[in-house]
Amino acid sequence: MKVNYKQILPLFMLLTIFTGVRAQSQKMLNGVIFQVGTKTRVGGAAVYNKRTGYTNTTNNFGLFDILAQTGDTLTITHSGYQDKELIVSSFSNLVVYLRPSVNQLDEVKITSQSVKQGLKETEAGYRDKGIFYKGKPPLGLLSPIGGSPLTYLYERFSKDGKRARRLSELSAREVAYSDVSARFNNTVIKNIVPIKEKDLEDFKTAYWPDAEQLKKWADYDLHGYIKKSFEEFKKGKDY
Repeated sequence: MKVNYKQILPLFMLLTIFTGVRAQSQKMLNGVIFQVGTKTRVGGAAVYNKRTGYTNTTNNFGLFDILAQTGDTLTITHSGYQDKELIVSSFSNLVVYLRPSVNQLDEVKITSQSVKQGLKETEAGYRDKGIFYKGKPPLGLLSPIGGSPLTYLYERFSKDGKRARRLSELSAREVAYSDVSARFNNTVIKNIVPIKEKDLEDFKTAYWPDAEQLKKWADYDLHGYIKKSFEEFKKGKDY
């Protein structure tokens, strides 16, 4: 069979050029992952490129890098956080925010729709096991007069005490987050200041108010805080 090289050569050249363009468009994408609404960096998160099938994980500082090209879909997962998907649109440093999910802590499940209600239910279950101080007994229990050293030692060092303490701490963070996000969220912020959609997460991370302080604020105080914070935030920004 006689091969017509004049016909094959242009096709080969086009294929080479196309392959080269594809290879050149794939670059190393760098990013960092935070817990949404905080400055906490998330280490150990898996970053998966659906196109290449390659997975990398964030280091202790929440940093990662992964080969990608424009249009790739990245899936980010971490135990204790909701999964997140995003499309690569550029190769500027990527900032990702993961939202915590509280579904189970050891054998204890928060089954109600409300975190606060779930906490009450699980605390009642621990009381049935002799845990009355959420795993944080007062030092006064160690007193031989009027105290209960055995209760202190059991609650402080038993497995049930440790689990109750972890549940209480995690639930407290979730309750605080829910309380703040109910009033300091995208809709509220956009109704008060002309912030760009792409800047919302950075703004919330930088100016996330303390839950206890927010409880003392009326809506007027919160609106003033958002306006003042935005004036500071937009310095050096394209506004």
